[in-house]
Amino acid sequence: MDAKELREYRTKMYTDLYSGTVPDRFPVNDGLGIEYMIQFAGKNLLTTQYEYSTELITEILENAVTKLSRGDNFSASWARNPVALIFTRNLGNVMSNTGFIQHPEISGFSADEYDDFIANPHEFLTDVVVPRLNPAYAGTPAEMAFAYARNYLATVDVNAMFAKANAYITEKYGYFTPVPGSTGMTAPPFDTLADFNRGFSNIVLDIRRCPQKVLDAMEALMPMAIYQQRTRVVDITGCSRIMTHMGVFLRQKDFDRFYWPTFYKLCHIAGERGQRMYIFCEGDWTRFTDNLYELPAGARYWFEYGDARKYKDVLGKKHILGGLYPLTTLKTGTREQCIDKAKELIDIMAPGGNFFFDFDKHTLDISDIEPENYVAVQEYALANAKYDNPGEKSINYVFEDTVSKFSDQYPEFKSKYVMSWEEYKKLYPPVNDLVEPIMKEKYEKYTAMIPGFIR
Repeated sequence: MDAKELREYRTKMYTDLYSGTVPDRFPVNDGLGIEYMIQFAGKNLLTTQYEYSTELITEILENAVTKLSRGDNFSASWARNPVALIFTRNLGNVMSNTGFIQHPEISGFSADEYDDFIANPHEFLTDVVVPRLNPAYAGTPAEMAFAYARNYLATVDVNAMFAKANAYITEKYGYFTPVPGSTGMTAPPFDTLADFNRGFSNIVLDIRRCPQKVLDAMEALMPMAIYQQRTRVVDITGCSRIMTHMGVFLRQKDFDRFYWPTFYKLCHIAGERGQRMYIFCEGDWTRFTDNLYELPAGARYWFEYGDARKYKDVLGKKHILGGLYPLTTLKTGTREQCIDKAKELIDIMAPGGNFFFDFDKHTLDISDIEPENYVAVQEYALANAKYDNPGEKSINYVFEDTVSKFSDQYPEFKSKYVMSWEEYKKLYPPVNDLVEPIMKEKYEKYTAMIPGFIR
């Protein structure tokens, strides 16, 4: 197949999978992180991240595509932009002397500030937490404005480079990509609260010392979390992406009280809009398998660890499952051992459909895998991915029937930093009715380009 035909084939395959239909074969996802690809191309991770250009990124991606990639989707992204970090002096993302950016344990506000946070999380984050974690924003208004402008321009610049490089690679090699504008991202309120705001150590203390404050804070976060996951396009190929973090560290009773209720409602509220969920289940979610079953049908679970058999038995007829292949096997195992592990996983997870092949995590350091093992596993997965009953239903649930309504429990997201056109035009009225539609269009276009809150 040429690239166009291959892309059409892959798009149908993912669309069938996401629609609860057995595809011609199960999709095979690539698992290469940009940090790994930089090193695999023989480049210095530390300096390359400061030297990005569209041509350089394309060279790095094409090297990985032609030598390693065998999967059906392929794109590069970065979690943190070191060039932008120059201008914020960010304390929550710290680069090592080898170029890896890590998130140290940090707390953005203290326990006695919960009431201020609860009053309006978005405004508190923007006014208080972000300047604390980004000292460049803590100066005069002019200093903050210049720092943010530099950060924003650096972010837009690098984003555009990655977008152009990804578009080139996708078209040239026929990779699947979701419909533009159909993918959003949010976080469970507990993870938002625990991550940069209270920190791992403090949140564990908070649920003992001030549990009601924690519960109130998570409810207060819901309008913002709902707003963040909304997309301008709702399409079966898109989703609301959630990267979980703290759930597996909690005792069952704490998970049930603090983590699950708002997470559960957030997923169902996405379902009310027709959005599907794509959830990275970090850690081992085996003991929460019954919880995951209760989310709207067709949720896509990318598992890091856990009991593959239990996941398949409990979730496999209602939801879509992937992940679990241990990246460490590709480093320590022989070629035969690596293939045997893939066979074991596929034999459990693939029957009946609702499965995509993926790794438990994606590569980061050049030492994470042996390239020959990576290629061998992906080629084995592709060679054994065919179904003999394509087109049959694999999820016998009507999506809408599995969605519960919770959106009416929460007010519309409000913040002085994210104003609708109707609110903003009261501050700057159009001089003539003829120009209002144009002003509205421009206001909404450029407002949408700004991140949800300053980082």
